[in-house]
Formats: sequence, C-alpha cells, structure tokens
Amino acid sequence: MAKKKGQSATDEHATSFLGFARQYQRAANLLYKTDKLLKAPTYFLYAHAMELALKAFLRTANIPIVADGKRKHHHITALYEECRDLGLRIGPDDRFDLRNVVVLLEGANEDEGLRYFKTKGSSLPDLSWTRDVVEKLLQTIEPIIKKKAGSDGIRPGVAVKFDLVFSKPTKKA
Repeated sequence: MAKKKGQSATDEHATSFLGFARQYQRAANLLYKTDKLLKAPTYFLYAHAMELALKAFLRTANIPIVADGKRKHHHITALYEECRDLGLRIGPDDRFDLRNVVVLLEGANEDEGLRYFKTKGSSLPDLSWTRDVVEKLLQTIEPIIKKKAGSDGIRPGVAVKFDLVFSKPTKKA
C-alpha cells in the first residue's frame, strides 16, 4: 500500500499487521511443536502475534496506532479492551478466554519479562491455551481484514515493499 506523506509505519493497512502477526504465530507454533523447553521465546512470539493482531483489528476501523506520538505499544490489555469496545469477539467466553490470556501475558511481560531474565516470578497462561487463543483471534479477524482490504482496493499478491538482502562478503584470493 502506498504511504501518504507523513504516514507512520505503525499506521500501515491492517493487512500489514495481520501478515506479521501470522509470521510470529507461525514461528511460535514451530517452537511449540519442536522444543517445549523454549518457553520464554514461544510466549514472547505468541504475545507479539497477539499484539499485532489487535493492532490489525484497530486499523480496520482506521484507528491510528500512533496518535500524538503516543500509543499503548506493548499494553495488550488496553489494546484488547479498545478492540472489544469496537465489537471484537472470538467466542462466547471472551472474558475468560481471550481476556485472561491477554492479561496474563501482559503481566508476564512486565519489565520486558518475556524478553529478558528477571528474578521476579510471574503468572502465565498455559502454553497450549495461549496457542489456541492466538489462533482463534487470528481466525476471527482475518475475514474482517480481508473485507476491509477489498473495500480499500488492496489486492493480494501485489508487492508493496522490496527488501535488499546482502550476503557476507568473501575474500578474493
């Protein structure tokens, strides 16, 4: 999607947030399936997938992710509540399912606790519960985002970004 002059990267279209959310979720799923000992990175990836998914939902309502230089960046409870106020529901037990996972993940991530070691303990949702809730959240918002993309003229498969990747230089003999 073409950027408007002065548009922040955090105000991209909802599809951009959804795409990254799916990548973090997929990475978390790979860790979850292959190495149960890598809990902290797995929780972090699921929490970030959830944050991006909630931001994607907000973008479907054209709500800027950064306004006046401020935003609830990693405060997923506030993001969830804002999305809930806009009608986001993943099932009949949202208060006990999605909300509880969100609150527990945010609490565990206090002082970047999912990224860095800290001596203070925390409470976490069961990892399989977290995985299931993230999947439900993404399944719920995906059709909403696809509908928004269609109405905004966003076409799947059209390149919007080009990254250059450089390989390590080699010595010439």
